[in-house]
Amino acid sequence: MRWRPVVRICLIIAVSGCTTSQSGTIFRPVPWPPPVIPHYNIDSVTSDSASNRLYALVGTVVDSSSGRPLEATQILLRQSPNGRVYYGYADSHGGFVLGRVVPGQYEFLVRRIGYYAITGTRDARAGAVDTVRVRMRISEMLLQ
Repeated sequence: MRWRPVVRICLIIAVSGCTTSQSGTIFRPVPWPPPVIPHYNIDSVTSDSASNRLYALVGTVVDSSSGRPLEATQILLRQSPNGRVYYGYADSHGGFVLGRVVPGQYEFLVRRIGYYAITGTRDARAGAVDTVRVRMRISEMLLQ
């Protein structure tokens, strides 16, 4: 019964790409990745449940030479000396949102295998949303 997981995957793909009409089922291609980056609610990323004003970092990560989005890139905000760490990953459009960050001074790190890491500092201010566009350069280092 090794073929059962494959059948389930095929059924999921087939069902997700179909619509029904009075004449029967019509199959149509499903666009992937989705053409629209999900929006975020500014209040949900800059406030917590107690309505404290917090910080959010929103942005995109792209390849510096081609300009194409880099998915699965890790983005970190790390508070100096051994403080909190906030992290997330870029989606298939290269977009990311790090929300509900406690105000303070943070080290900023963006990294992905095959690219040079980008570092810097961010001053997280209460109620602020910073938008960044990160352009990553391909590393010439060989992985073995």
